[in-house]
Amino acid sequence: MPLPLIQPDLASGALLRLSMPDHKGGIYRFGGIWRRDTPPGPAEAWLLNQFLMLGAADFEEAGLSDI
Repeated sequence: MPLPLIQPDLASGALLRLSMPDHKGGIYRFGGIWRRDTPPGPAEAWLLNQFLMLGAADFEEAGLSDI
């Protein structure tokens, strides 16, 4: 789950971070792909822009890998 969305629940103890040695979590990268001859329309362009804007607030956290 995105850490900023659950941070209050982690702080209150309502949620606990599990120790999972095979998967430590991290930032999930996103890539948008489209054909050159059919560029994104208005809705696709808006969605891609939302991903860019929301992803700008991502931060690296010590001990977590880049996925």
